[in-house]
Amino acid sequence: MKKEFIITLLTTLLYSDSISYLNSIRNSVGLNQLKVEKHLSKAASKHAKYLLENNINSHYEKNTRYFYEKTPALRAIKSGYPTKDIKENIATNAKSEEDAIDTLFSAIYHRFVFLDFTIDQIGKGIVKDKSKKTIKSVYVYDMGSSQIARLCQDDFLTLEGIYYIQNMCKDSTHYIPKDIYKKAKDTIMAKNPKMVIFPNINQQDVPTVFYQEYPNPMPGYKVSGYPISVELNPYYFKDIKIKRFRLYDDKKRMVRVKLLKQSNDPNKKFKPYQFAIIPKQRLSYNKTYTAYFEAYTDQGTIKQKWTFQTKKFLQPLYTITKDYNVIYIPKKTKEIILYFKPRNRKDILQKVEAGSKVDYIDANTIKVSISQLPVVVKTGDRKVILKEK
Repeated sequence: MKKEFIITLLTTLLYSDSISYLNSIRNSVGLNQLKVEKHLSKAASKHAKYLLENNINSHYEKNTRYFYEKTPALRAIKSGYPTKDIKENIATNAKSEEDAIDTLFSAIYHRFVFLDFTIDQIGKGIVKDKSKKTIKSVYVYDMGSSQIARLCQDDFLTLEGIYYIQNMCKDSTHYIPKDIYKKAKDTIMAKNPKMVIFPNINQQDVPTVFYQEYPNPMPGYKVSGYPISVELNPYYFKDIKIKRFRLYDDKKRMVRVKLLKQSNDPNKKFKPYQFAIIPKQRLSYNKTYTAYFEAYTDQGTIKQKWTFQTKKFLQPLYTITKDYNVIYIPKKTKEIILYFKPRNRKDILQKVEAGSKVDYIDANTIKVSISQLPVVVKTGDRKVILKEK
């Protein structure tokens, strides 16, 4: 039995779907598991159908074909979910359910949604279409809190001197005492760890690249390195000031990164307890990196140092840095990986032409199947000739 098949089989057995896969990630960093909630699943499925049929990617709907409701909150309410307090992630054209989750984890804003300290329910909607549309598959994930949902089913007296939250439930006049709302959120947060880091300590097979998300945390970049993030649980920490957040390669050289926090996030989405560094260049394959985080908090100084290893391939890997390349391949080699190292922050593969079957691993990396040599691979102004050794 081939090693590749064994790995695929084990993955299928371990993760029956994207929610079990997501829960395995949350479990690996110490977070609570998410339970499937039927009303959230209905809302997610309706929106996935709308996006696919209208060939768009958006959290919002317009009154066109397959319209359900304008916003994630309204779609949840219409589907029977008690509260508007939900979060939504969307991936399109993923190769599989696991790939959809991985793609969203590579995008820092979407990663923070999946690693939220307050959610414990989830619904998914997945639709696919083999037509010639630009969008051929849609994966929608809607998440909420069972604790908040219960508050919309309880009645509260309105009293003077009490602060209330309004417009959280289907009935916009339903008032929830602010302190009770906070306790409901704290119930789940208290069960979760004080700190969540990602990639996690000693994590293997970490992706090397971040492309873009909307909105883009790296304006001007089409390609950069995989984000490294730290979140401090606000249940335990109220005052946080970051001192340093750094990344080192396997030769102990500091990697050039962009530090993102609430004060400099270009899209104003970071919370005071969220921090990330995004390498300004792609990380290298099959390398060990070391991250170091230090912050001052109301609970004292926090220091964390950890390592992780980036993705490695079973097939031989060749890194392409020149415009013209001749590579000598050992006899009987069936597949190789060609990684076209980006020359700048916008350098992704143009149309690839090859005298052999090619599968895209990402927008800079391809797998080439070899039945007969020589093979010529062209993309943009780059050319690779594969010859027998």
